[in-house]
Amino acid sequence: MPTKGKYKFFLLNLGCPKNLVDSENLSLELMKMGLSSSSNPDQADFIIVNTCGFIEEARKMSLDYSRKLSSYGKKVIVFGCLPKRIGVENVKKLVGADFVLKDKEDVVNLLSLNLQKNGSAKWRDLNLNQKSNLPPRLNTLSPFSAYIKLSEGCSRNCSFCSIPLIRGKIKSRSEEEILNEIKYLSSEAGVREFILISQDTTMWGVDLGKKREELFNLLDKISNIDGVEWIRLFYVYPDNFAEKLVKYISSNPKVVRYIEMPFQHADDEILRAMGRATTETTINKIMDKVKEILPDLEIRTEIIVGFPGETEEKFEKLLRFIEKYRFSWLGVFSFSPEFGTTAFDLWKKNRVSKRIVERRKKELMKLWTKILLEKQEERVGKVFRCINQGDGKFRTYFQAPEIDGEVILKKSNVFSGSFEHSFYDIKILGFDGPDLIGGEPIPSIR
Repeated sequence: MPTKGKYKFFLLNLGCPKNLVDSENLSLELMKMGLSSSSNPDQADFIIVNTCGFIEEARKMSLDYSRKLSSYGKKVIVFGCLPKRIGVENVKKLVGADFVLKDKEDVVNLLSLNLQKNGSAKWRDLNLNQKSNLPPRLNTLSPFSAYIKLSEGCSRNCSFCSIPLIRGKIKSRSEEEILNEIKYLSSEAGVREFILISQDTTMWGVDLGKKREELFNLLDKISNIDGVEWIRLFYVYPDNFAEKLVKYISSNPKVVRYIEMPFQHADDEILRAMGRATTETTINKIMDKVKEILPDLEIRTEIIVGFPGETEEKFEKLLRFIEKYRFSWLGVFSFSPEFGTTAFDLWKKNRVSKRIVERRKKELMKLWTKILLEKQEERVGKVFRCINQGDGKFRTYFQAPEIDGEVILKKSNVFSGSFEHSFYDIKILGFDGPDLIGGEPIPSIR
């Protein structure tokens, strides 16, 4: 919802859904200052890059995009996880940006204070603190779906993870703030699916003195908000609490039968070296509980291959684990040695060669691809309730945005542009890899 501000900004978001929420909030703050957004960097007065710094591959991508955008001849601001991870001065040396900052608040302060006072007349003319009818929250994901951030940071001690180094310990949002945001998005913006995100969703509120079970009360209150139809949970930590959560999900029909639960590995020795607060026994108990009370729960998990000390025997155990539980969605990542983490020191002493890591990664994905195709075949001929993503695209309950495939219409050229409802019933006619091919959508009224 751009304002009529004289100056325009282009904001490139890189990284995870949490970064997207940060970018949405930053865009809103800049619009309140009188600036308007542009989808074209050529037409913007300044360019902002919200970076990712989680692993080496993400840092390289952030640097590449920042360098490319710095060549446009505009004022360029680079901020976010990359400078937090490797330092502001290091980013300045690597990227030809005008400004390198850590937080989105720094970007707002820079434009509202420094540029107004010390910049050229072009910058001094910014209409700061402009009154407007802007909403309390922007949502750019899709017309009927939005990410809701429950907390920031993480207090776990996973040996491979740099998140605590980048974002610090967990800082939960208040229940009131979360509920008010959802109420607005539901009543005023028409959002019907709310995807709850954080670094560790099952620890929400613990830093505020709450018990972990308070998450269930929060989910109950979200479920009772008018207009809320789907609640989707990301990052469910696989410890003993996950069993309680599975039981809770079975009792709340508005929580979709889908969770993202990163197991990372299936061998006790590797899990201990990873600093994971779980074991093979605990993981098996969670999966047994799923099979017992919620057999239709679709699980996305993530696995790291090539962690220091991963032998062929341990990798074979990981293969058997994936084959046994046949996860609906799987992300396989090569171990990334992150400086400053405990696992970085382990890697220097006992690394797995890149050649072996790549071979294991391909072998694991080959196994899971076979599982995926078998699951897709089982879905053909069935009718699923699907949420409208706009532009003639849909997702059903076992498909999260951007990572789990979509429902694509077989004759999208005939039906495209005629979808106004939030949900449709669609019969699956076939599939193409992770995507399902659907027939004519029928409005789903419930």
